[in-house]
Amino acid sequence: MVRDAVRRARELLAAGDQELAHEILTLALDAQRFAAQDVEAIAVAEATGMIVRIEAPSGPRDAVERRIARMAELTDGFDADAVREARAFAELEAIEWVHLYEPDDAIVLVDVMRAAESFASRHIGEDQPLGVRQARGEAMYTAEILRRHLGRDRHQVAVGLETLALTLTAESDERLRHLRIAALYQAAQIRYDSDDDVESAIALMHRVIAESESLPSARALLHAASLRLVDDEIGRGVPAATAIAHGLRALDLPVEPGFETVTEQARHLDRVLERLPDTERDLAAVEHSATLVDRYATCASEDAREAILWWVLRRVREDAGTAADRQVLAHTDHAFATDTSPATTAARVRVASRLAELTSRLGDPESAVRLYEQLDARFPGHEHDERLVVPLALAMVDRALRLADIGRRDDALAALAKVPHRYATAAGVPGVPAAIAQAMYWRGRLLREAGELVASRRVINDTVDRAAPDTDADVRLWAANSLFSVWQSPGLNPTEIDSALNRFADLFANDPDVRIRRLDARRRLTQSTRAAERGEREMAATLLQGLVAAHADSDDPDVRDTVELATENQRILAISSPTDAVPASAGEARYRDLRERLYEADRAVDDGKPAEAERILAAIAADTGADPDENIVMLGLAALDVLGGLLLDAGRWEELVAVARSAALRRPGLDTRARRVHARGHLRLGIALGRLGEEHAAIEAYEALERLADGATDGDIVNAREVAAYNRAVMVDGLGDPVAAIAAYDHVLRIHDLSVDSAERRLRRVKTLRNKALLLTGLGRLPESIHAHRLILDIAGAFPDAEIAERGRKSAFDLAACYTQLREYRAASDLYTWMRSAHHLGFARDELASITRSAKTAARAARRARQ
Repeated sequence: MVRDAVRRARELLAAGDQELAHEILTLALDAQRFAAQDVEAIAVAEATGMIVRIEAPSGPRDAVERRIARMAELTDGFDADAVREARAFAELEAIEWVHLYEPDDAIVLVDVMRAAESFASRHIGEDQPLGVRQARGEAMYTAEILRRHLGRDRHQVAVGLETLALTLTAESDERLRHLRIAALYQAAQIRYDSDDDVESAIALMHRVIAESESLPSARALLHAASLRLVDDEIGRGVPAATAIAHGLRALDLPVEPGFETVTEQARHLDRVLERLPDTERDLAAVEHSATLVDRYATCASEDAREAILWWVLRRVREDAGTAADRQVLAHTDHAFATDTSPATTAARVRVASRLAELTSRLGDPESAVRLYEQLDARFPGHEHDERLVVPLALAMVDRALRLADIGRRDDALAALAKVPHRYATAAGVPGVPAAIAQAMYWRGRLLREAGELVASRRVINDTVDRAAPDTDADVRLWAANSLFSVWQSPGLNPTEIDSALNRFADLFANDPDVRIRRLDARRRLTQSTRAAERGEREMAATLLQGLVAAHADSDDPDVRDTVELATENQRILAISSPTDAVPASAGEARYRDLRERLYEADRAVDDGKPAEAERILAAIAADTGADPDENIVMLGLAALDVLGGLLLDAGRWEELVAVARSAALRRPGLDTRARRVHARGHLRLGIALGRLGEEHAAIEAYEALERLADGATDGDIVNAREVAAYNRAVMVDGLGDPVAAIAAYDHVLRIHDLSVDSAERRLRRVKTLRNKALLLTGLGRLPESIHAHRLILDIAGAFPDAEIAERGRKSAFDLAACYTQLREYRAASDLYTWMRSAHHLGFARDELASITRSAKTAARAARRARQ
């Protein structure tokens, strides 16, 4: 009965049903009498161990002890090695749970530590069966780790771990050898972290490396130890290019080639290269990546070859890439030129197409065309292979666009014309219809740009007829883009533009895809503008009303911006007069007088008389607000700008609202100086409203600045836009809508990517990424959160700054937590190892202690996951 319960419980636990497994095991053990034979005694021990594993993290200690005592009672008298081992492993479950759950209760930790010490003392002796010796070693290791966690003398803990390793010297069992190496590694880490005989720590790390070389399961410890030696030498002043030799030597060891082992080696190379300065990293990456690629490009294992290809692809982001990345891609592509295995084909295709794409992005479209043209010959018949057809169809489209870039428009049009026919038989493969629609879109657009309007109309009509009804939004988007490109073309006649706008309205006015809804909002705004220009004010107002009604509830930032523009246009239509006033000119004396008063205000500020300056500036603004002379108006704006800055510095928010609002009012026809004042006015208005608790009004002010600054290149305006975008995102975040807040933070990152980097922008980017990462974690979107935390650590590694480092430390811990939640224990273990050597982040001693504890937990979890 118990054996059946154990078998069924294993199935349930594998399926995630812990509650039912616990119930079945409990019923079976409660009904169990004394064991009658060895196999029954083993089953009792196994069932007890499974229950203890479930109960120990949350149940009372005495209840767990009763479970173990009953196991001993039911199996009393059975002393075969297998029974003794099963009992030992069951009792070990009451100890080892602490590594996965990391309780903060010191009393609990002390209880577990004492249990581990008691277990070890009761199972001492070389005559113990192997399984008992394994369990005893694990318990001793846990006891030492808990001593360190509880603040016991670090030197004594290190000695305890070294003693454990010494007792295991003669063991040949792989599990015990791994435990000995782990104990040596932890002892060395403790000595490093506490500056306790660092030379001994270095010797221990060398011992870890020597003993790990012949033990595949300890390869992660070998890598970690080699990186610690690298970091130690760099800390002693050795050039990084020399110090990384320790890490590189770990890659020279022979491994059983497979997907996991090769991926682990490649990741280790990444971590080694991270130790190099930016100026040296690219060259070293090319050299050592090529070496690793060559090692596996012709090996017999298809899994190993596939692993190295996907690693190369992961190194090169799809939307970015450097000249060094291109060299690595080119070398990989050449190294795999003779590989014909179906198992590696999908990755080889993507390496080749990514190489062509990056070649074009780096400014060499002619070479990109040649690379694209080689794809057909290298991968014949790809139209009939579902793994290859999509990337190669897209490659054919991109090849055509590169042909257009180098002036071969006719060849580009010919290539685009072939795509629909060539891939028609694969139209059932997801992604192919979108590639076909994209090719048709570009063909229609290129024909129009070439002046072949009749042919262009025909292709665009075919594109819309074919793609608009599709259920896949990725396909429909190209039909929508085709019509959008028509009304964006100023060379076309008004009738054709109106026809495109109307057809878009018929087909896509209610489309649910957000990308198409952005175009629909802009379509409505365009139609209203065209109606107003024709003098059809009522039609323009109706179109604007329809735009707001259709899209007011959108969460998309781009759509919301269009809605705001429509709202502004509604107000303009409501108050504007159809007649134009003729501006008058102000006298030179008046201009000079106002300018002198501005100088007087500046002197008052310099003399420490802000109240006097404010009085003068307010008077100037009042005197010039309605003046028709643009130069006079500019002086008034300058007065408002300075006054707003004074009020901002003084924190007088209510007064600032009125001044900033005046400064933000647009004065048509003025130059960049006025737009700078407008931008700062919107920014200060948002800040003041936010301080007064009027969050929604503040967000509107920031969004108005976004519209004003869109497309601007002036440094002052761009900077105001960036600050406003960040402030807006923080406010949206504070309103409790995480999805909208994430979109707002993404917008912050996008506009910062358009600017030249600076210390201020870097800090703002890091703050943005931190806030976004926390929201993503809260929504359970852990892979995206991981990406954000990694970006923060990359920035913190490249730019030593106290405020960035502070956030980098937090993100390092948060990243490790994400890996743990995703059960990526090896990644978590590697991260903790890196954190211990990330001196640039400035972890405090208590943080380093926490890192060391967590590293042990992650390492053990990774081992268990592999088992």
